[in-house]
Amino acid sequence: MAYVTRYGRRRLLVLAVLGGVVPAILPSAEAGAQAPNRDKMPMGNAAQGTAASSTGTITAVNVTGRKVTLDHGPIAAIKWPAMKMEFPAAPSVDLSKVKVGDKVRFTLSGSGKSYTVQAISPEP
Repeated sequence: MAYVTRYGRRRLLVLAVLGGVVPAILPSAEAGAQAPNRDKMPMGNAAQGTAASSTGTITAVNVTGRKVTLDHGPIAAIKWPAMKMEFPAAPSVDLSKVKVGDKVRFTLSGSGKSYTVQAISPEP
């Protein structure tokens, strides 16, 4: 839920997030300010997502649900420690070619705690 309210000469965009409130100051039309052009703003990895590769062992495969559970080592590119985690698989990933116990190399893309397996192959 979002709504715009006035605070002095500024407009505030207020977002309700999980029961809390997050205000964001919008430019004021009266002050002659213009909204930033998002097309010209530099976008870092957080906005675009990050790709990272690692190796691990498959501990579960759900072909129908398009998910794979990997017991992987640390992934330095996204600052993750070694752990066992379930990931969704991109439509291009053929999960029927992997099975529990396979040692694999995989590539993830995403941001924050939300990553998707983009590629997976047997480790040589």
